[in-house]
Amino acid sequence: MRWKVFGDAGNSPFTFNRQNLPSGSITAVDQSGALEAHSRRGGAEIGLLFVLAGEIEVAVRRGRKALCISAGQVASLRDFAGRRLSVQAGSSWLAFSVSEATLRQHFESATGRPYVQEFDLTPTGFDEGDGSGLYQTLRGALDDLSSASLGEKPNLAKAYEQLALVKLFTKLPHNLADAFGCGSRPYAPPPLLQAEVFMRRNLAEPVTIEDLAEAAGCSSRTLQRLFRSYRGTSPMGVLCNYRLACAHSTLQAGQVTSIAELAARLQFSNPGRFSVLYKTAYGFKPSSSRRLARDDGRASRSETEKAPNGARLATDE
Repeated sequence: MRWKVFGDAGNSPFTFNRQNLPSGSITAVDQSGALEAHSRRGGAEIGLLFVLAGEIEVAVRRGRKALCISAGQVASLRDFAGRRLSVQAGSSWLAFSVSEATLRQHFESATGRPYVQEFDLTPTGFDEGDGSGLYQTLRGALDDLSSASLGEKPNLAKAYEQLALVKLFTKLPHNLADAFGCGSRPYAPPPLLQAEVFMRRNLAEPVTIEDLAEAAGCSSRTLQRLFRSYRGTSPMGVLCNYRLACAHSTLQAGQVTSIAELAARLQFSNPGRFSVLYKTAYGFKPSSSRRLARDDGRASRSETEKAPNGARLATDE
């Protein structure tokens, strides 16, 4: 991410504290001058931004309005090429970022459901209640990690990341709250869990109900019954959703040149059927997703060749 400072940087105090986690980071920033941040490349991270003072505006492409996060609010941000953050002078904030793969793994482990719909939290207050609890956890983690020894940091960072993920999913009013709260029964039988592990490890391989039953150590009929009871759908339906989620991540990363090739790689024999399933899950066709990722990449390359008048480079991360 490229940062630019507006005005006289010498008269604009800037404090920055970043502590790494196993799959992300916690960052606290205080500055008096106006800032602008521009993502040159898309990433596979989800960020939570707690604005303590001032205001931050996120220019969101893809036909959506700009997102404005005011003091006392928290919102989620997705890192993609072309995203621009405009930070008001006198702002301070704390950010928690985590890889989408980790977010997906935590969601699927806790609910037993595929992570099909992307995590999204619109600007909401966090001064009181559950949101404040997550903020205090992250602030405490930042302080503890800043003073921890090199030997202490790895285990401490891992514990804080897990705690933050639990509070993120259970305490904030995000779009997956209903699915997380009602995702699965408290107990899922081992055969079902074993079948799901087998699915995730074989997304690009031909898989039959007999393969799943063998991996689960039970009969096909028993496995069908378990999935209906605990997941509300068939084993092959769950496998299909896992593959759609994988396709979505691949498209967002801009790693697809052919939709038909992607569909075939993930065992969708009919590209047209794959497109229909993908649109049902995400609201737009896979070709549209690929085009948006390509356009974002072009916009990013174009923007790196431009510098706003009066702006100076502060850091290049």
